[in-house]
Amino acid sequence: MKLQRAEIHDFRNHMASVLDFTGGMNAIFGDNGEGKTNIVEAISYLCLTKSFYASNDAHVVRIGGGGFDVRGTFQADNGTEWLVAAVYDVPTAKKTVAVNKTPVETLSSIVGQFPAVILSPEQNGITFGAPTERRKFLDLAISQASKLYLEELLEYRKILRHRNKILLDAKLSKRDCTDLLEPWDESLVRTGSSIMMRRLKFVEDFRPLVEKQFSFVAGETERPGIRYVPSFETAPPMERAKVEQQFQEALASHRDEERRTGTSAVGPHRDEIDFSIDDLSLRKFASQGQHKTFLVALKLAEFFYLKEQRNETPLLMLDDVFSELDEHRSGRLLDLTGNMGQVFVTATDDRAFGSGFQWNSSNRRFLVTRGTVKEHGKREVFVN
Repeated sequence: MKLQRAEIHDFRNHMASVLDFTGGMNAIFGDNGEGKTNIVEAISYLCLTKSFYASNDAHVVRIGGGGFDVRGTFQADNGTEWLVAAVYDVPTAKKTVAVNKTPVETLSSIVGQFPAVILSPEQNGITFGAPTERRKFLDLAISQASKLYLEELLEYRKILRHRNKILLDAKLSKRDCTDLLEPWDESLVRTGSSIMMRRLKFVEDFRPLVEKQFSFVAGETERPGIRYVPSFETAPPMERAKVEQQFQEALASHRDEERRTGTSAVGPHRDEIDFSIDDLSLRKFASQGQHKTFLVALKLAEFFYLKEQRNETPLLMLDDVFSELDEHRSGRLLDLTGNMGQVFVTATDDRAFGSGFQWNSSNRRFLVTRGTVKEHGKREVFVN
C-alpha cells in the first residue's frame, strides 16, 4: 500500500496543503509546532478514521475553521487505486469517511483496508503506562488484521456497557439483579472467550517477530519477552470450552465484588500484556532506553505481522522517533525501514539520516513552516 497524494484542509496548522509522496522514504522536517506531525496525523484519519494524537475530532480543526477535510489517493500492492476522504463538520459534530466517493456505513468497516503502523511519543504508554494502553495496542493490531475480531470486540463492548448499567442500577437501588444479568453473562462469556482465544493466538504469533526486531535494533545481548495475562486464572492448555467454563466460574466468584462496585470485574477488558527483558518486568526494571527500544521493536513487529496477515504492505509512520534514540539505534532503524515500503518520518532536522543518505526520487524531503509545506529542491509551495 502506498499513499500517492494527500490533500489537507483546515487541519491543525494547515489551511490547504497538498503533498505528493514517493513510495519510499518521505521525511518531513520542521521545528516543533510548525505542523509536521499534523501531516501524519491527517494520514491516520485516512487509514484508521481517527487521530493517534487527539481524543476529539474537533480538537484537530484549524482555529477559525468550520471543519476539516482530508483526502488521499492510495495504491494497493496489486495496483488498485482508492480515493479516501475524511471530513468533519464542526456545527453538526459529524464525521464522514468515503471510499471512492461512497460514504462508508460504519467507520470501523475500513479499519485494516489501508493498514498503517504509527510510532510516536504519544504511544510511550504502551510500555510505560497502564494495562489499558497495552490492550489498545493489541486490539488495534489484531483489528487491522481481522475484521471478525473487530466485530467481536465492538459486540463485547456493547455487552459490557449493558451489563455494567445493570450492576450500577442494582447497586444504587440495592436490588438483586441476578435474573437480569443471566443473559448478559452468557453473552459476555461467549464473546469474551472468543476474544481471549484470538488474543492468545496473536501473542503466540507475534512473539518471534518482536524477538527478531528487538535483536535487529538493539543487538542480541538482551532477550525480550511478551506474555498474555488474562484477568482470571486459566489452567493450560487454553481451549475454548475450558476458557468459557473458567470465565463462568470467575464471574460467580466475583459476584459480590461486582455488586459492591457496580462494574464488571473480569473479562478481556481487564486483561494484561506482560513485557519483559531477560525475564525481568519491563515496567519495573527497564531503563528509558530499553523502553524505547522495546516500543520500536513492537511497532516493527506489528508492521510485519500486518503485512503477512493482510497480504498488503502497511504504511509506516515514525513521528519524532529519532530524538529519543541514540545514533547507533537510529542508524539501524533507518537501515531497516529503508527497505520496508512507504515510510513517513517527522523530525526537526536531517541529522539522523547522515551526510551519506541519498535524497532522490525514492527518498524525498519536505519542509513545514507554519502550516505550509515545501518539497526540498522545488520552488513551488503547497499552501494556504
